[in-house]
Amino acid sequence: RGGLGRTATFVCHGPCSGVFGSMRVADGGTLEISKVHRKDAHGPDAEDWPEVLEGVTPSTKKAYDDAHKPNRGMHRCNTVGVETFDGQRRETLSDMVHEDGVRPVTLDAGQTGTVYALEVSGEKVAVFKPREGEHFSRKSVPAGEGHIREEAVYLVDRLTDSRAGGPVTSRAWIQVDDKTMEGSVQAYMSDVIGFIEDFAMPRDACVADEFVRQEAAEALALLDLRVLNTDRHPGNLLLLKHSKPHGLGPIDHGCCLPPWWLLGEANFDAWLEWPQLQREPRESTRQLALVAYERLPKTCDMLRGLGLPEAAIVTLRLCTALVKVAVGELAVPVGWIASLVCRDPVAFEELSWLEKQVQISATAAGCAVRCGSNDRGDAELEVDDGGAALDAQAFLRHIEEAFRAQVRT
Repeated sequence: RGGLGRTATFVCHGPCSGVFGSMRVADGGTLEISKVHRKDAHGPDAEDWPEVLEGVTPSTKKAYDDAHKPNRGMHRCNTVGVETFDGQRRETLSDMVHEDGVRPVTLDAGQTGTVYALEVSGEKVAVFKPREGEHFSRKSVPAGEGHIREEAVYLVDRLTDSRAGGPVTSRAWIQVDDKTMEGSVQAYMSDVIGFIEDFAMPRDACVADEFVRQEAAEALALLDLRVLNTDRHPGNLLLLKHSKPHGLGPIDHGCCLPPWWLLGEANFDAWLEWPQLQREPRESTRQLALVAYERLPKTCDMLRGLGLPEAAIVTLRLCTALVKVAVGELAVPVGWIASLVCRDPVAFEELSWLEKQVQISATAAGCAVRCGSNDRGDAELEVDDGGAALDAQAFLRHIEEAFRAQVRT
């Protein structure tokens, strides 16, 4: 301001930080940091939409037009509300960037928090989400830990060959002027045509499969199931590619991986009723479920390295076992498995099928699990001392046997 330069420092941490270390600023450009609305963090700016829509199919354009008619009633719970970033393996990266043009832009903060777009020569390259902007309300996932879970979910996907297409993510901190903020940074996703909430999924299974391939939908759903996503709504799932079949871009993973006894907030509203997920899973999806289970020990070790609590890692282990048995072994439709994980919307005060299995198996493994209630009167599992008495191996053996015996019944 007033001709005085401003300085921004960007530091990226963790096993996923390598991509940022190798990013080049072309043609002498500078890295610019600006606040943006979460809806604009990925994809084209609003003024570019007419150009973007020129290349899409007529049915896609009609879906977009229908979605943007006045007075459209779309309701959802916006929890984390920030885009994410990409990175590959390296231990620690410190990238100091002296910046003369940090451009602040007005932003609706609210529950979604502040998002910073990192731009070079006017082109978005990354999105930074500060820890202090985590305003979501989840009993199972405390605000302030979302940036760790953002990177953890990326690693879960990456260690199964990035089949769900989550953007590379690393923990990072950024300093603008004299203010330092910790959070997560994610690679900017290109070729975005909008959020899935803006485009109606066809109800016919065959037509839906042409719109988004069953394999792609199943890969996304398996990731959400494995990490027990409590916030997969239509506003944090991107639709990619101008032509069909479209790809999917999952973002906002700060509300995943709750402790193993607090699974009642599972939410897969974005895809729960998609018709292609009510079919028998593709063979490639069944193999993905088996591979995820085989690679689980390495995945858990990497998540421990991030500092993720052990109780959250047990959640990944038990949900990966469910996916392995139900999808990999028994070929049960992914949508039906999700209905076992989520609570019945008509009787939300009651435990889900999965929560009941957790209570039975944990008790059998030496950890007393009580069924109490929260301040809304909803049933809720309770443990003492953070579940320290749990014999995790015995618990997982018992619950896997229960999955195998009961999933088809």
